[in-house]
Amino acid sequence: MGETMKALVYQGPGVLELEERSIPMPKDREVQIKINTVSICGSDLGAYRFASDRFAPPLVLGHEFSGDITMVGENVKDLKVGQKVTVNPMVLCNDCFFCRRGEGNLCGNRKSMGTAIGGTQTDGAMREYVTVPDWMVVPVGDNVSYEAAAMLEPCGVTLACAKKGMTEDEKSVVLIGAGPIGLLIVKFLKALGVEKVIVSDILDTRLKKAKEVGADEVINAKEEDVVARVKELTDSYGADRVIIAAGVGSSINQSFELVRNGGTIVLVALMHEKVEIDPMEIVGRGLKFLGSYMFTSEMKEAAQMLADNRLNVEDLITSTYPLERGKEAFDVLNDPQNTEIKVQIKL
Repeated sequence: MGETMKALVYQGPGVLELEERSIPMPKDREVQIKINTVSICGSDLGAYRFASDRFAPPLVLGHEFSGDITMVGENVKDLKVGQKVTVNPMVLCNDCFFCRRGEGNLCGNRKSMGTAIGGTQTDGAMREYVTVPDWMVVPVGDNVSYEAAAMLEPCGVTLACAKKGMTEDEKSVVLIGAGPIGLLIVKFLKALGVEKVIVSDILDTRLKKAKEVGADEVINAKEEDVVARVKELTDSYGADRVIIAAGVGSSINQSFELVRNGGTIVLVALMHEKVEIDPMEIVGRGLKFLGSYMFTSEMKEAAQMLADNRLNVEDLITSTYPLERGKEAFDVLNDPQNTEIKVQIKL
């Protein structure tokens, strides 16, 4: 093994530079992973577009990835060199009230790979090697491709969201937004047995893919009255649950019009704008408004689903770039006219 590796380093909005960096070596209870595939997340793209304290440069982006263990530190158990793995990118304190309850996604001391969350720059996976604590590692079945394994982090996010607020008698769910997260939610909603999944978006290419992955009805919000169409499809009552996977503030008030009295609204989109709402919509109609953030056990559940051939995610991967052309991949995704769904970087 050489002493240096290639790393794609974020230096600020619109700037990604290929650098030579020292290869990290595993410490006690850590493993070294040779990266094979990295998926570009919407949050990575957001960092590329806008300056943010959450992505203070210089920083290696990328938290959705797969690879092979190439070295183990002392006191590592149940993991071995050559094992195919991915990683839960949440770097938890493992000692707070939430971590002790098994709710690490709510840990207030959390850091996260590929971000500066928690005030510390924690480099991600757009580089040839990473080292991580052994408890963050999620083993992947030998029959699972590296490409699919690099989708397991968003699978954890979307499976947790699909389960959030679900009831035994649920018949219909409206999903606002058919991007990569929305499309994965569709897959999990159908896997969980939801009878009618209705998807709205403004791009026909995404709506076509939504139908392909299991949506029962799709609505182009630019061409149809979404509220009227949903009421028509739900006996005029509205959906049992509405999931917001589009980071557009207006979708929150629209969700009140789409959900039935006593129903549930789930917000999973990372929305950074302030929205004015009428609280009486929640109180007077007995609504439940839930936030869905990250996951607890769902990443491992999804890994098992992939190993058991109960889940296919590779149909969402639309392009692949080598690390040397990583900036080109970001520029393609940054184009308002792009039709990509999930873009990956192969090392």
